[in-house]
Amino acid sequence: MQKRPCAWLSTAATLALLWPALTLAKEGGSPDDIQASSPEDCALIREGVQRLACYDSFNNPKIARENASKQDVEAAEQNAETLAPSSEQQNRAAEALDRDDPDAGVMTNMVERSVKAEKALFSFSGSFISHRPSYILPVTRMDDKNQQPSSPRLGTTGYDYEVENEEAKYQISFKVPLLTGWLEDDTTLWFGYTQRSFWQVFNQDDSAPFRETNYEPEIFLRHLANWDLGFVTFNGMSVGINHQSNGQSEPRSRSWNRIMAGAAFTRGRWLFSLQPWYRIPEDKENDNEDIHRYLGYADYNVVYKLAEDRTFSLRLMNNLHSDNRTSLEFGYSFPLGGTIKGFFQYYNGYGESLIDYNHRIERFGIGIMLNDWL
Repeated sequence: MQKRPCAWLSTAATLALLWPALTLAKEGGSPDDIQASSPEDCALIREGVQRLACYDSFNNPKIARENASKQDVEAAEQNAETLAPSSEQQNRAAEALDRDDPDAGVMTNMVERSVKAEKALFSFSGSFISHRPSYILPVTRMDDKNQQPSSPRLGTTGYDYEVENEEAKYQISFKVPLLTGWLEDDTTLWFGYTQRSFWQVFNQDDSAPFRETNYEPEIFLRHLANWDLGFVTFNGMSVGINHQSNGQSEPRSRSWNRIMAGAAFTRGRWLFSLQPWYRIPEDKENDNEDIHRYLGYADYNVVYKLAEDRTFSLRLMNNLHSDNRTSLEFGYSFPLGGTIKGFFQYYNGYGESLIDYNHRIERFGIGIMLNDWL
Protein backbone atom coordinates (compact mmCIF):
# COMPACT_ATOMS: atom_id res chain seq x y z
CA MET A 1 0.00 0.00 0.00
CA GLN A 2 2.96 2.29 0.59
CA LYS A 3 4.04 2.01 -2.99
CA ARG A 4 1.00 3.61 -4.52
CA PRO A 5 1.76 7.26 -3.53
CA CYS A 6 5.33 6.89 -4.72
CA ALA A 7 4.15 5.47 -8.00
CA TRP A 8 1.67 8.28 -8.37
CA LEU A 9 4.30 10.91 -7.58
CA SER A 10 6.72 9.30 -10.03
CA THR A 11 4.09 9.30 -12.74
CA ALA A 12 3.23 12.96 -12.00
CA ALA A 13 6.89 13.97 -12.14
CA THR A 14 7.37 12.17 -15.44
CA LEU A 15 4.31 13.88 -16.93
CA ALA A 16 5.56 17.24 -15.68
CA LEU A 17 8.91 16.75 -17.37
CA LEU A 18 7.35 15.46 -20.60
CA TRP A 19 4.45 17.95 -20.78
CA PRO A 20 6.19 20.48 -23.10
CA ALA A 21 7.20 17.72 -25.51
CA LEU A 22 3.74 16.13 -25.38
CA THR A 23 2.13 19.48 -26.04
CA LEU A 24 4.40 20.08 -29.03
CA ALA A 25 3.76 16.59 -30.38
CA LYS A 26 0.04 17.21 -30.12
CA GLU A 27 0.43 20.47 -32.07
CA GLY A 28 2.75 18.91 -34.64
CA GLY A 29 5.77 21.02 -33.67
CA SER A 30 9.30 20.50 -32.37
CA PRO A 31 11.04 21.71 -29.22
CA ASP A 32 12.62 24.55 -31.15
CA ASP A 33 9.08 25.81 -32.01
CA ILE A 34 8.21 26.38 -28.34
CA GLN A 35 6.16 29.49 -27.66
CA ALA A 36 7.88 30.57 -24.42
CA SER A 37 5.71 32.19 -21.77
CA SER A 38 8.58 32.73 -19.31
CA PRO A 39 12.41 32.77 -19.32
CA GLU A 40 12.39 29.26 -17.86
CA ASP A 41 10.74 27.95 -21.04
CA CYS A 42 13.67 29.26 -23.09
CA ALA A 43 15.89 26.62 -21.51
CA LEU A 44 13.91 23.93 -23.30
CA ILE A 45 14.98 25.28 -26.72
CA ARG A 46 17.88 23.24 -28.07
CA GLU A 47 18.97 25.50 -30.94
CA GLY A 48 21.39 28.10 -29.56
CA VAL A 49 20.45 31.12 -31.66
CA GLN A 50 16.71 30.63 -31.06
CA ARG A 51 17.34 30.06 -27.32
CA LEU A 52 19.32 33.33 -27.13
CA ALA A 53 16.61 35.18 -29.05
CA CYS A 54 14.09 33.79 -26.57
CA TYR A 55 15.99 35.22 -23.58
CA ASP A 56 16.42 38.56 -25.41
CA SER A 57 12.68 38.74 -25.96
CA PHE A 58 12.12 38.78 -22.21
CA ASN A 59 15.10 40.99 -21.34
CA ASN A 60 14.34 43.59 -24.09
CA PRO A 61 10.63 44.52 -24.48
CA LYS A 62 11.32 46.35 -27.79
CA ILE A 63 12.74 43.17 -29.34
CA ALA A 64 9.77 41.28 -27.98
CA ARG A 65 7.37 43.66 -29.69
CA GLU A 66 9.32 43.41 -32.95
CA ASN A 67 9.33 39.62 -32.76
CA ALA A 68 5.63 39.63 -32.06
CA SER A 69 5.03 41.93 -35.01
CA LYS A 70 7.07 39.70 -37.30
CA GLN A 71 5.12 36.68 -36.12
CA ASP A 72 1.85 38.49 -36.76
CA VAL A 73 2.97 39.48 -40.26
CA GLU A 74 4.12 35.96 -41.09
CA ALA A 75 0.88 34.53 -39.77
CA ALA A 76 -1.14 37.03 -41.80
CA GLU A 77 0.81 36.17 -44.95
CA GLN A 78 0.29 32.45 -44.38
CA ASN A 79 -3.43 33.01 -43.82
CA ALA A 80 -3.64 35.15 -46.96
CA GLU A 81 -1.98 32.43 -49.03
CA THR A 82 -4.28 29.82 -47.56
CA LEU A 83 -7.44 31.89 -48.09
CA ALA A 84 -6.54 33.29 -51.52
CA PRO A 85 -8.82 31.81 -54.22
CA SER A 86 -7.25 29.57 -56.79
CA SER A 87 -7.42 30.36 -60.50
CA GLU A 88 -10.13 27.72 -60.89
CA GLN A 89 -12.16 29.36 -58.12
CA GLN A 90 -11.70 32.76 -59.77
CA ASN A 91 -12.91 31.37 -63.10
CA ARG A 92 -15.98 29.89 -61.43
CA ALA A 93 -16.67 33.23 -59.77
CA ALA A 94 -16.41 35.02 -63.14
CA GLU A 95 -18.80 32.51 -64.70
CA ALA A 96 -21.22 33.08 -61.84
CA LEU A 97 -21.07 36.84 -62.43
CA ASP A 98 -21.77 36.26 -66.12
CA ARG A 99 -24.78 34.16 -65.23
CA ASP A 100 -26.02 36.92 -62.97
CA ASP A 101 -25.53 39.52 -65.74
CA PRO A 102 -28.81 39.76 -67.68
CA ASP A 103 -26.97 41.18 -70.72
CA ALA A 104 -24.37 38.41 -70.98
CA GLY A 105 -24.50 36.69 -74.36
CA VAL A 106 -27.59 38.56 -75.61
CA MET A 107 -26.11 39.70 -78.93
CA THR A 108 -24.16 36.47 -79.43
CA ASN A 109 -27.37 34.48 -79.09
CA MET A 110 -29.15 36.81 -81.51
CA VAL A 111 -26.42 36.36 -84.11
CA GLU A 112 -26.62 32.57 -83.79
CA ARG A 113 -30.40 32.71 -84.04
CA SER A 114 -30.18 34.92 -87.13
CA VAL A 115 -27.82 32.44 -88.83
CA LYS A 116 -30.18 29.55 -88.05
CA ALA A 117 -33.10 31.59 -89.42
CA GLU A 118 -31.17 32.18 -92.67
CA LYS A 119 -30.62 28.46 -93.17
CA ALA A 120 -34.22 27.58 -92.29
CA LEU A 121 -35.68 30.26 -94.57
CA PHE A 122 -33.63 29.27 -97.57
CA SER A 123 -34.19 25.55 -96.99
CA PHE A 124 -37.93 26.09 -96.75
CA SER A 125 -38.58 28.58 -99.55
CA GLY A 126 -35.31 29.02 -101.48
CA SER A 127 -36.04 32.76 -101.51
CA PHE A 128 -33.92 35.84 -100.87
CA ILE A 129 -32.50 36.45 -97.37
CA SER A 130 -32.03 39.85 -95.76
CA HIS A 131 -28.51 41.21 -96.05
CA ARG A 132 -28.11 44.79 -94.83
CA PRO A 133 -30.95 46.76 -93.24
CA SER A 134 -33.88 47.48 -95.58
CA TYR A 135 -36.05 50.52 -94.89
CA ILE A 136 -38.30 53.17 -96.40
CA LEU A 137 -38.01 56.81 -95.32
CA PRO A 138 -40.89 58.59 -97.08
CA VAL A 139 -39.96 61.90 -95.44
CA THR A 140 -36.39 63.17 -95.17
CA ARG A 141 -34.87 66.62 -95.12
CA MET A 142 -31.31 67.39 -96.15
CA ASP A 143 -29.29 70.54 -95.59
CA ASP A 144 -26.64 71.87 -97.99
CA LYS A 145 -28.11 70.12 -101.02
CA ASN A 146 -25.71 69.51 -103.90
CA GLN A 147 -27.19 71.28 -106.90
CA GLN A 148 -23.99 70.95 -108.98
CA PRO A 149 -22.19 67.60 -108.52
CA SER A 150 -18.57 67.47 -109.62
CA SER A 151 -15.63 65.07 -110.04
CA PRO A 152 -11.95 65.59 -110.93
CA ARG A 153 -12.25 64.00 -114.38
CA LEU A 154 -15.78 64.90 -115.44
CA GLY A 155 -15.93 68.38 -113.97
CA THR A 156 -19.11 70.07 -112.74
CA THR A 157 -22.59 69.15 -113.89
CA GLY A 158 -26.13 69.91 -112.79
CA TYR A 159 -29.75 68.74 -112.77
CA ASP A 160 -32.55 69.69 -115.14
CA TYR A 161 -34.62 70.82 -112.18
CA GLU A 162 -34.21 72.54 -108.84
CA VAL A 163 -33.33 69.95 -106.21
CA GLU A 164 -35.62 70.19 -103.20
CA ASN A 165 -34.43 69.65 -99.65
CA GLU A 166 -37.26 67.21 -98.92
CA GLU A 167 -37.19 63.84 -100.61
CA ALA A 168 -37.81 60.15 -99.93
CA LYS A 169 -35.01 57.67 -99.36
CA TYR A 170 -35.14 53.90 -99.30
CA GLN A 171 -32.76 50.96 -99.21
CA ILE A 172 -33.39 47.33 -100.11
CA SER A 173 -30.80 44.64 -99.49
CA PHE A 174 -30.79 40.86 -99.85
CA LYS A 175 -28.48 37.92 -100.43
CA VAL A 176 -28.69 34.34 -101.70
CA PRO A 177 -26.28 31.47 -101.06
CA LEU A 178 -24.34 30.08 -104.01
CA LEU A 179 -23.12 26.50 -104.50
CA THR A 180 -24.86 25.16 -101.42
CA GLY A 181 -23.38 21.93 -100.10
CA TRP A 182 -20.01 22.64 -101.71
CA LEU A 183 -18.40 24.13 -98.60
CA GLU A 184 -18.53 23.12 -94.94
CA ASP A 185 -21.56 24.14 -92.91
CA ASP A 186 -19.94 27.21 -91.32
CA THR A 187 -18.64 28.63 -94.62
CA THR A 188 -20.97 30.02 -97.30
CA LEU A 189 -20.46 31.73 -100.64
CA TRP A 190 -23.04 34.51 -101.06
CA PHE A 191 -24.29 36.84 -103.73
CA GLY A 192 -25.51 40.08 -102.18
CA TYR A 193 -27.31 43.08 -103.61
CA THR A 194 -28.06 46.49 -102.08
CA GLN A 195 -29.88 49.37 -103.72
CA ARG A 196 -30.24 52.84 -102.26
CA SER A 197 -32.46 55.45 -103.96
CA PHE A 198 -33.19 59.14 -103.44
CA TRP A 199 -36.59 60.18 -104.80
CA GLN A 200 -37.73 63.78 -105.24
CA VAL A 201 -41.27 62.65 -104.55
CA PHE A 202 -42.43 66.09 -103.39
CA ASN A 203 -41.19 67.80 -106.54
CA GLN A 204 -44.44 67.44 -108.45
CA ASP A 205 -43.64 70.31 -110.81
CA ASP A 206 -40.89 68.15 -112.36
CA SER A 207 -42.77 64.82 -112.25
CA ALA A 208 -41.09 63.63 -109.01
CA PRO A 209 -37.80 62.35 -110.54
CA PHE A 210 -35.39 59.90 -108.94
CA ARG A 211 -32.39 62.11 -108.22
CA GLU A 212 -29.90 59.27 -107.59
CA THR A 213 -29.85 55.48 -107.28
CA ASN A 214 -26.82 53.43 -106.24
CA TYR A 215 -26.51 49.77 -107.21
CA GLU A 216 -24.20 47.54 -105.19
CA PRO A 217 -23.82 43.87 -106.17
CA GLU A 218 -21.18 41.76 -104.43
CA ILE A 219 -19.91 38.20 -104.06
CA PHE A 220 -18.38 37.26 -100.73
CA LEU A 221 -17.31 34.26 -98.70
CA ARG A 222 -18.44 34.22 -95.07
CA HIS A 223 -17.08 31.94 -92.35
CA LEU A 224 -18.81 31.63 -88.98
CA ALA A 225 -16.45 31.23 -86.03
CA ASN A 226 -18.19 31.88 -82.70
CA TRP A 227 -14.89 31.89 -80.80
CA ASP A 228 -15.04 32.97 -77.16
CA LEU A 229 -12.06 35.31 -76.67
CA GLY A 230 -12.95 36.15 -73.07
CA PHE A 231 -13.68 39.86 -73.40
CA VAL A 232 -15.63 39.46 -76.67
CA THR A 233 -16.94 36.69 -78.93
CA PHE A 234 -15.51 36.58 -82.43
CA ASN A 235 -18.52 35.72 -84.58
CA GLY A 236 -17.04 35.42 -88.03
CA MET A 237 -15.22 36.90 -91.00
CA SER A 238 -15.84 37.55 -94.67
CA VAL A 239 -13.99 38.49 -97.86
CA GLY A 240 -15.33 39.35 -101.29
CA ILE A 241 -15.52 41.62 -104.33
CA ASN A 242 -17.87 44.62 -104.34
CA HIS A 243 -19.02 46.86 -107.18
CA GLN A 244 -20.93 50.10 -106.65
CA SER A 245 -22.18 52.51 -109.30
CA ASN A 246 -25.01 54.94 -109.97
CA GLY A 247 -25.78 53.72 -113.47
CA GLN A 248 -25.50 57.22 -114.93
CA SER A 249 -23.80 58.30 -118.13
CA GLU A 250 -21.16 61.01 -118.20
CA PRO A 251 -20.84 63.58 -116.74
CA ARG A 252 -22.81 62.20 -113.75
CA SER A 253 -21.29 58.72 -113.83
CA ARG A 254 -19.78 57.43 -110.57
CA SER A 255 -18.47 53.93 -109.78
CA TRP A 256 -15.74 51.94 -108.07
CA ASN A 257 -14.69 48.32 -107.42
CA ARG A 258 -13.34 47.05 -104.12
CA ILE A 259 -11.97 43.97 -102.41
CA MET A 260 -13.74 43.96 -99.08
CA ALA A 261 -13.15 42.03 -95.86
CA GLY A 262 -15.12 41.93 -92.65
CA ALA A 263 -14.99 40.81 -89.04
CA ALA A 264 -17.74 40.83 -86.40
CA PHE A 265 -17.55 40.71 -82.60
CA THR A 266 -20.23 40.64 -79.90
CA ARG A 267 -20.28 41.42 -76.21
CA GLY A 268 -23.39 41.65 -74.08
CA ARG A 269 -25.96 43.58 -76.13
CA TRP A 270 -23.29 45.02 -78.47
CA LEU A 271 -22.27 44.05 -81.99
CA PHE A 272 -19.07 45.49 -83.46
CA SER A 273 -18.06 45.03 -87.07
CA LEU A 274 -15.11 46.25 -89.08
CA GLN A 275 -15.20 46.24 -92.88
CA PRO A 276 -11.93 47.38 -94.50
CA TRP A 277 -11.58 47.60 -98.25
CA TYR A 278 -9.00 47.99 -101.00
CA ARG A 279 -9.99 49.82 -104.14
CA ILE A 280 -9.14 47.92 -107.31
CA PRO A 281 -7.11 50.26 -109.57
CA GLU A 282 -8.87 51.50 -112.70
CA ASP A 283 -7.69 52.85 -116.02
CA LYS A 284 -7.71 56.51 -117.04
CA GLU A 285 -11.51 56.56 -117.23
CA ASN A 286 -11.83 56.94 -113.46
CA ASP A 287 -15.02 58.77 -112.52
CA ASN A 288 -14.05 59.47 -108.92
CA GLU A 289 -10.37 58.80 -108.38
CA ASP A 290 -10.21 60.78 -105.11
CA ILE A 291 -13.12 59.01 -103.39
CA HIS A 292 -10.81 57.54 -100.74
CA ARG A 293 -10.04 61.07 -99.55
CA TYR A 294 -13.68 61.37 -98.48
CA LEU A 295 -14.79 57.85 -97.56
CA GLY A 296 -11.51 56.42 -96.30
CA TYR A 297 -10.66 52.75 -96.27
CA ALA A 298 -13.20 51.06 -93.99
CA ASP A 299 -16.65 51.03 -92.43
CA TYR A 300 -16.93 50.84 -88.64
CA ASN A 301 -20.30 49.63 -87.39
CA VAL A 302 -21.69 49.46 -83.85
CA VAL A 303 -25.11 47.97 -83.09
CA TYR A 304 -26.76 47.98 -79.66
CA LYS A 305 -29.85 45.86 -78.97
CA LEU A 306 -31.82 47.84 -76.42
CA ALA A 307 -34.65 45.31 -76.58
CA GLU A 308 -35.97 42.64 -78.93
CA ASP A 309 -37.71 45.32 -81.03
CA ARG A 310 -35.46 48.34 -80.34
CA THR A 311 -32.05 48.76 -81.98
CA PHE A 312 -29.47 51.53 -82.08
CA SER A 313 -26.88 51.52 -84.87
CA LEU A 314 -23.93 53.71 -85.75
CA ARG A 315 -21.79 53.58 -88.89
CA LEU A 316 -18.56 55.58 -89.09
CA MET A 317 -16.15 56.37 -91.90
CA ASN A 318 -12.95 58.39 -91.74
CA ASN A 319 -10.44 59.16 -94.48
CA LEU A 320 -7.46 58.84 -92.08
CA HIS A 321 -5.84 61.92 -93.64
CA SER A 322 -4.72 65.18 -92.07
CA ASP A 323 -7.91 66.93 -93.24
CA ASN A 324 -9.82 64.27 -91.21
CA ARG A 325 -13.15 63.98 -93.01
CA THR A 326 -15.52 61.92 -90.86
CA SER A 327 -18.97 60.63 -91.81
CA LEU A 328 -21.54 59.04 -89.54
CA GLU A 329 -24.92 57.42 -89.92
CA PHE A 330 -27.08 56.93 -86.83
CA GLY A 331 -30.21 54.78 -86.82
CA TYR A 332 -32.88 53.87 -84.28
CA SER A 333 -35.62 51.31 -84.92
CA PHE A 334 -38.60 51.01 -82.60
CA PRO A 335 -41.96 49.19 -82.45
CA LEU A 336 -44.80 50.78 -84.39
CA GLY A 337 -47.94 48.72 -84.03
CA GLY A 338 -48.05 44.94 -83.93
CA THR A 339 -45.64 43.85 -86.65
CA ILE A 340 -44.23 47.08 -88.08
CA LYS A 341 -41.11 48.83 -86.83
CA GLY A 342 -40.54 52.56 -87.12
CA PHE A 343 -37.13 53.87 -88.12
CA PHE A 344 -35.32 57.17 -87.57
CA GLN A 345 -32.06 57.95 -89.38
CA TYR A 346 -29.54 60.78 -89.20
CA TYR A 347 -26.66 61.15 -91.65
CA ASN A 348 -23.85 63.68 -91.56
CA GLY A 349 -20.89 63.42 -93.90
CA TYR A 350 -19.79 62.28 -97.33
CA GLY A 351 -20.73 59.32 -99.50
CA GLU A 352 -24.38 58.92 -98.59
CA SER A 353 -24.77 58.64 -102.36
CA LEU A 354 -22.08 58.29 -105.02
CA ILE A 355 -23.09 61.51 -106.78
CA ASP A 356 -22.41 63.35 -103.50
CA TYR A 357 -19.26 61.45 -102.49
CA ASN A 358 -17.28 64.71 -102.20
CA HIS A 359 -20.05 66.92 -100.80
CA ARG A 360 -21.06 66.96 -97.13
CA ILE A 361 -24.74 66.23 -96.56
CA GLU A 362 -26.74 66.41 -93.34
CA ARG A 363 -30.07 64.56 -93.38
CA PHE A 364 -32.88 63.62 -91.01
CA GLY A 365 -35.44 61.01 -91.98
CA ILE A 366 -38.23 58.93 -90.48
CA GLY A 367 -40.08 55.95 -91.85
CA ILE A 368 -40.42 52.16 -91.60
CA MET A 369 -37.81 49.48 -91.01
CA LEU A 370 -38.40 46.40 -93.19
CA ASN A 371 -35.39 44.26 -92.13
CA ASP A 372 -33.22 45.29 -89.22
CA TRP A 373 -29.62 44.35 -88.51
CA LEU A 374 -30.78 41.33 -86.53
